Amino acid sequence: MNLTILPLIFALGCSNLHPATSPVNRILLSPSMLIDETATGGDLSGLVDEQTSVGDPASGHGITPTKPFFPGWGALTYPVKVAIDLGSTCHVDSIYIYNPGGDNPLQISTGTPRSWNPTTVKVTGYKAWNKVPIDTQTRWLRLTLDKPTSVSELVVYGSRLSPIVSSKATKARSHRSLPAMDQLIGTNAFVDQPIDKIATPGRFVREYHNWGWDYEGADHKLRYQPSGAAGGNSWFFDDYYGKLKAAGETVCPVVQGSLDWMFGKDRGGAKPIASGADPEDPRSYAFHAGHFFQVAARYGSRKVDESLLALAPGQPRRSGLGLLKYVENWNEPDNTWAGRDVYFSPYELAAMSSADYDGDQGRLGKAYGVKNADPGMKLSLAGLSGLSIPRLKAIKFWADTFRKGDFPADVINLHHYCTDSTNGADFSDKSVGISPEAGHLKERLTEFADWRDANIPDRELWLTEFGYDTHAGSPIVARPIGTMDSEAVQGAWLVRSFLELAAARVDRASMFMLADVNSDSPYVFATCGLTSDKKGNWKPKKSYFYVATLSNRLAGMRFGAEIPTGRPDVWEYRFDSIKGHRKAYVVWCPTSEDKHVSDFQLKIPSGTATLISLAPGELEGVSSSLKTVSAGVLLEVSETPSIVLVGEQ
Repeated sequence: MNLTILPLIFALGCSNLHPATSPVNRILLSPSMLIDETATGGDLSGLVDEQTSVGDPASGHGITPTKPFFPGWGALTYPVKVAIDLGSTCHVDSIYIYNPGGDNPLQISTGTPRSWNPTTVKVTGYKAWNKVPIDTQTRWLRLTLDKPTSVSELVVYGSRLSPIVSSKATKARSHRSLPAMDQLIGTNAFVDQPIDKIATPGRFVREYHNWGWDYEGADHKLRYQPSGAAGGNSWFFDDYYGKLKAAGETVCPVVQGSLDWMFGKDRGGAKPIASGADPEDPRSYAFHAGHFFQVAARYGSRKVDESLLALAPGQPRRSGLGLLKYVENWNEPDNTWAGRDVYFSPYELAAMSSADYDGDQGRLGKAYGVKNADPGMKLSLAGLSGLSIPRLKAIKFWADTFRKGDFPADVINLHHYCTDSTNGADFSDKSVGISPEAGHLKERLTEFADWRDANIPDRELWLTEFGYDTHAGSPIVARPIGTMDSEAVQGAWLVRSFLELAAARVDRASMFMLADVNSDSPYVFATCGLTSDKKGNWKPKKSYFYVATLSNRLAGMRFGAEIPTGRPDVWEYRFDSIKGHRKAYVVWCPTSEDKHVSDFQLKIPSGTATLISLAPGELEGVSSSLKTVSAGVLLEVSETPSIVLVGEQ
């Protein structure tokens, strides 16, 4: 913006200001300049959203702002840090901060993200503007709040010394290659569950794998075949991954938890660092990164020097088995319910991921990180429990600062459950599950796909936990609707979720989870399974067959387009064969009232058409021929999606 016109803008925008007292030498701030380094969950825009309406505090003509920023009361996120990128080098004369009440210390820093120069400021006065002298050249500012503090507006006085640096963000890729539906569809599973049950619903498996399972004995050496401290020496992971690969499955172990014997007693869920170590330093995670080197060395596709294998005596000394393409380095590191020792801030997660990814770009040594064992193996960022673009933005900011822009993971990994809860993932207000359409699942994940495409377009986007319980007492239950019982609603909503995620440009999606934890329990997540629990002999629910049918019938086909139907109560998606000319159309009512629409006219290319109806007990669905009319076929559409196959199948 041309600074010479600012006085005119302020004179016109603030009717109670005299032109002679209009502010000059202002550097206007905007929300796009702000980086929530601690991912507070608060709306940062409150710091800068009244730039042109607060008058000129420096001349004593400041106006009271009305929309403050407050980061919340959560102790885990403090100190709250907000970086401000002014866009170019500026001479900052002073900063004015409006204090809505109370005497609160805070810090204002200048310098660079690698080297901050902090100044402690005590904001005083009731509903008053406070001046912070700066008088230095800087492109960057940082606001630090050590405790819950409300800040209404930041006003920066100074001048630009160089033009604004253009953003490095790229335009969203409109032609990004989408996955086939059978490769997108997946589930979460465990090593002790039947291979045939795991392999049926889709072609992707996220395997929960406690880090401690891989060790046993005083030597604390690695054991995979059989495993170490779990399964009674009956878990053979080489065999397990080999069988899943033979069944056509892509597997991603999520290596979760810490090690008591390494990092302290009763710290199984805490960050894997020594007591007193800096959690924002990749070097603190060297032992963790060493383990990820070992996983990639054994199960990746490249053989490594045998001297680098940290295997226990008697273990087969193998590497380059080619059984895994992915590995994930934690589960829900952003959880706020387990204490600060467990919770990872964005920078802490970035530091651990940098170590696990490539040994912090090789600085830890050659036997650390996935990429140093197998450059082709991919590291998934630990699955995040909340949908937070500010958290990802902060991780990228850390990578821009300390890795020259190289994001320390190949996959953005998210978790999300659609409920009517007002408390996010707490499910503490007697919530129930809602449909993916009511939960705006497609829109929410599209926001992440857009961010990915604009900032790290070569990375994948996954949603690796979502789903619904079938017990009536659960806060994420899929309640019966009309003639549909809970199992039928769970199945319909899961299928609709996979469809929505495909439309949102998600690369892989694994529902939670293959089997119930306890089929008789009302506890949240206890009955999310596609099958009953172990004591129920893994009996498939209706959802098992619904999801399997979607995967089987749309195998080798990817999302093509959302087709307007002209009516809000019927949605239609087209899927196109990756090889060949086959097409599939999926139609359903996005409502939750057991709605049926008779004689819906589906416009399809001429030729034979086959209707596939989802049905219990049928892994391929129930097929029937459709009678073609002049403009397509006539269907009865319900809240359970129907698939219409067109062309040679």
